[in-house]
Amino acid sequence: MDYDALADQARPALILAAMRRTTVTYGELAKSISFDTSIPLSHHMKRVLDRVSDRCIKAGEPSLAVLVVNADTGVPGDGFTEGSLTWMAEARKCFKRWSPA
Repeated sequence: MDYDALADQARPALILAAMRRTTVTYGELAKSISFDTSIPLSHHMKRVLDRVSDRCIKAGEPSLAVLVVNADTGVPGDGFTEGSLTWMAEARKCFKRWSPA
């Protein structure tokens, strides 16, 4: 599985979510990036989101990966590690950064 290519596809989808001030579920993101949904998401989505997050951080941006949530709980999965801010505070940073003019 080409995680870099999937991360390349995920970024614009997550920027669109940020512009709309919304979150997306792991399943929704998987469908939008041509992820093979026959493979359990938990096995591979973390690797995709880690790459998205790393790229955002290197660019001095908030991590778009925070916008991906569990469909049942509405919050990021166990792989999300909170920094100094809660995940919702991080999401608001994304909403602000990619806010339409």
